[in-house]
Amino acid sequence: MTGDFREAVFVEKHNRFVGTVFLEGRRERVYIPNTGRLAELLLPGTSVVLTPVRGKYRYKIEFIMSDGKPVMIDSVKGNAIFHRLLMEGKVPGLECRVLRREPAVGSHRFDFELETPSGLKYLELKSCTLFHGDAASFPDAVSARAAAHVRALAATGRGMLVFFILGQGIRRFFPNYHTDYEFYRILLEHRDRIDIRAYSARYDGAFGVTGLGGVRVQYPEAGTGGSYLLVLRNARARRITVGMLGSLRFPAGHYVYAGSGMGGVHARIARHRRKGKRLFWHIDYLTEEMSVAADIPIVGTERLECRLAADMRSLGGEVVKGFGSSDCSCAGHLFRFTQNPLHLRELWQRVMEYRFGGPTQD
Repeated sequence: MTGDFREAVFVEKHNRFVGTVFLEGRRERVYIPNTGRLAELLLPGTSVVLTPVRGKYRYKIEFIMSDGKPVMIDSVKGNAIFHRLLMEGKVPGLECRVLRREPAVGSHRFDFELETPSGLKYLELKSCTLFHGDAASFPDAVSARAAAHVRALAATGRGMLVFFILGQGIRRFFPNYHTDYEFYRILLEHRDRIDIRAYSARYDGAFGVTGLGGVRVQYPEAGTGGSYLLVLRNARARRITVGMLGSLRFPAGHYVYAGSGMGGVHARIARHRRKGKRLFWHIDYLTEEMSVAADIPIVGTERLECRLAADMRSLGGEVVKGFGSSDCSCAGHLFRFTQNPLHLRELWQRVMEYRFGGPTQD
């Protein structure tokens, strides 16, 4: 590494903005300058690149290395880089002059006010760090703020929404209906009233963004049904009576349940998270006693729960026999992991394959 860059290995995330890395033989807490979840990208053992900051922590994570390529995660810096590229005329297909940054329009502030050949434009920039293969998607977590920005842009009649993809080699982009179906729905509702674009960053050998490549924006047809993984954390060993299965012992650790909600996967997950519900499915008995660490929906018309159960078993999960599999031939749909399964790169790889599919051929 040269200059102010420091290479480190990511250890763990404590909250949205703070994590620990292994740097030069010691553990050190660092700042994570991104409001997203980064769950699929920022995994233990991942190489990261740090830069110095002033404040409580000495360093921030500026880049995550993905397949040997840098992904900048600093949202504020991403905005500044895009501004520079606008000023230098290096945003493909966008001839403009920047009039103001952070213009206020009603109760909203957008990122840029532009003068273009077709008139005044308000541009809202969304940094995108979720991608797999040649595809990218936004957001990586439910974002009511992003949905509000779409409505506000549409209301101006001159809005522009740009997804700044911070990975390389991206050819297609789609709104993330798996994670945030409401954002997907609102974007589809207003897409004819907003100029929506996506660009992929191009890096040089010194981690600088030197240009952008245009990315095709797609709007797949997506219903509300699908399958999911529900990750539970059991803080202590306990016995729980699970319907007809009777009293079962659950050692401390993490549990992953593979299920489906073909009538509405997000509604099914919301039910699992709700306390005090009528106990019906096997998983209901656990969600009353254990905390839900994460939910991972996969929207689609194919019922994937048995395939997901097989995946969890192949990743080392210990099956709880008969749990959640009364209507199929699986040994069970609940699996115990001794380590946090959300830290398994292989788990996210399989989820991404289900969500993103294979690369385009054109």
